Amino acid sequence: MSTFIGVGYIVYALITVPMMVAQAATVASWYPPVGVALVFGPGLMLLGARVVDEPVRWITGWALACPVCVVLGAALWGALRVGTSPDPAIWMLDFAGLAAVAAALVSSIPKTLPVIVLVKSAAAYVAVAHQDPRDVPEMAREALFGILFTSLFVCAAVMVVRTGTDLDRSRSAAAAVVEAHLRNAELARFDGLIHDHVISTLVAAGSNPGDPRVADLAASALSRLDALAGDPAPEDEQVTDRELVARVRAVIDPGIDTVVTAVDDSSGLLFPAVVVRALAEAAGEAVRNSATHAGPGAERAVLITVGAERVAVAVVDDGIGFDPDAVAVDRLGLALSVRRRMNVLAGGRADVQSAPGAGTVVEVSWSRP
Repeated sequence: MSTFIGVGYIVYALITVPMMVAQAATVASWYPPVGVALVFGPGLMLLGARVVDEPVRWITGWALACPVCVVLGAALWGALRVGTSPDPAIWMLDFAGLAAVAAALVSSIPKTLPVIVLVKSAAAYVAVAHQDPRDVPEMAREALFGILFTSLFVCAAVMVVRTGTDLDRSRSAAAAVVEAHLRNAELARFDGLIHDHVISTLVAAGSNPGDPRVADLAASALSRLDALAGDPAPEDEQVTDRELVARVRAVIDPGIDTVVTAVDDSSGLLFPAVVVRALAEAAGEAVRNSATHAGPGAERAVLITVGAERVAVAVVDDGIGFDPDAVAVDRLGLALSVRRRMNVLAGGRADVQSAPGAGTVVEVSWSRP
């Protein structure tokens, strides 16, 4: 919006500066260049909001300076005038309202309406001082019309800014929810590992320490703990197609009844470890969401398709489904976390298809760039 106001200042400058030059004989000789810089400068500075480090402070300062400089410019014009003109037109009447619209970027409607009256009254004062003969009633009507006309644009500007602010807040809140959900997902993975492997191994060892399977369970639990505590995989690490399938299977909670099928047509190619990890975590998240939201009695399946150029993991259930365009807050894990994990990858993609009563299909995939 600040850019739009800045462009408006450029347009009005091109229109009104020639008129100001033509009327320069009625004021001191040094006023025209000073007046141009004073009146148009703050509005043009709004264009710099895109390149500064603190755009909010930049916009606030220059937006509030716009009406102040118009009033100051009008006061100087009246104080420095050395003559009059029969021309009823005055350059300041044509654009003074734009300064009030600029102020609306950082102020409410009740606070901006007095600004409209102030800048239009200042412009009308210049017009009255400029004219000979003076027609005060006509200038008053002109100022009143300008106030009413500009008020429409001020209200529109305030609503646009308010809508943008609400949208920014909603996005920030959604991002915070996603971050919290990702943390909870990692905690869920850790809790699942402790419950399904560590505790089960300890229970087995306590009930039947001589069982040879206890050693295998302990080795498996230790291996999983080491993997969880180890450093993340380097970006250049590659894994085989079999390892890819194994990692996807490993993240699926064994306590969730799920049919897993793998189709491998990759001819033994290698895949980036970061991609495999993202696919596995996103698939595990989709399975957990299905178990939580698909409803009792829903059946689910996971299809892992490994190709030479594309890998896809589809999580399908025949549960109650939902409307993807009206995702509830508690479904952010499916709608945002899964997509976020995949969208950060070059070639990554996440698709969610569902409808009320028609089940859900979540497919996460990666294509070689």
